[in-house]
Amino acid sequence: MDIRILGTAACIGQPGLTTCLLLGQDTLLDCGTGCGSLAAEEMLRLRRVLLTHSHIDHCGLLPLLADVHACLRGPGLDVYAHEATLDALRKHVFNGCIWPDYTRQPAPDAPWLRLKPVDVGDTVALEDGLATALPAEHSVPALGWLIEGPWRALAFSGDSATCPAFWQRLAGTPALTDVICEVTYSDERLHDAQQQGRMVPALLGSLLPQLPANVHLWLTHIDPSCREAVMQQMLNRCPPGMHTCLLKEGTLIEL
Repeated sequence: MDIRILGTAACIGQPGLTTCLLLGQDTLLDCGTGCGSLAAEEMLRLRRVLLTHSHIDHCGLLPLLADVHACLRGPGLDVYAHEATLDALRKHVFNGCIWPDYTRQPAPDAPWLRLKPVDVGDTVALEDGLATALPAEHSVPALGWLIEGPWRALAFSGDSATCPAFWQRLAGTPALTDVICEVTYSDERLHDAQQQGRMVPALLGSLLPQLPANVHLWLTHIDPSCREAVMQQMLNRCPPGMHTCLLKEGTLIEL
């Protein structure tokens, strides 16, 4: 399974596209503005979306993606997320005011968007692998995701504070080769991170010794004003031998 990185930014205009990963050809992990780099034909090949949480930088293009399937008569999408995330989408997005209610159109029993709640430990079958919902701690209910391919596994923290349960789960995954982790702020903004349920290098560095040897650590969702400081602080805190780099749009990770 190939994972193609479509968006990694914490905000737009820097330049950058917000969080979105393409798993194979038919699954998105989050649906930020990175989704907009896909051609319509690629969007119509999508069958499911896995969401980490309800913040707009992670799900903001889901309404427009649903519109592509509706306008071009695609198959529609299964959307897997925490029940609270799905409730937020129903109430605040697909409500007939902000956007058409594609969770009930064209018919309640056959909508373009089929919302499917998942909780920690639930699995979703992929074309060439398996996705498992992992715990996360953010300012809104959230999940991380473990993506297992034919040979290797990748974990994505989503936006999350330290969340010991997430890291304990990774420690028990021998096939784990890649971890994508949000590190929004530098250590100097620890207070902001704690208030918002986010990570800084000092917090992340204390968790990394739990990971299996030779894991590749990808850093994402860095505030543009902190990027250089975050990268330097992470390099100072990573265990010896751990390969650490900034996740970029266009990166391809093979599982």
